[in-house]
Amino acid sequence: MAIFTFIAGQIEEQINQFSRQADTCERVVGNIRAGAQPIQNGAWIGKGAEAFKAELVRRVIPQIMELIAAIMGFGGKLGNALNIMRNADKMVQGIVGQVAGIFEKIF
Repeated sequence: MAIFTFIAGQIEEQINQFSRQADTCERVVGNIRAGAQPIQNGAWIGKGAEAFKAELVRRVIPQIMELIAAIMGFGGKLGNALNIMRNADKMVQGIVGQVAGIFEKIF
């Protein structure tokens, strides 16, 4: 049995969870943009409407996009770490197999 096999499934589930969270954030951004369309098309006018639109465009949506990038970046880095662990595990298995082969020949 591989050394890290027992946790690989759990790590993969966490990576999938990060992906689902990013998808949820992307849907939220889409809903915000869709909900803002009537306001941008003149349903609400005046200084308050302009301030609201500016806040959405300059702060809310960019910050959510940064959150999405951070979530996906962390999930990607976790995936990279998992690949490194799997490769290290394969290397260790190979070495252990070679040592076991030597002992079998001796004994």
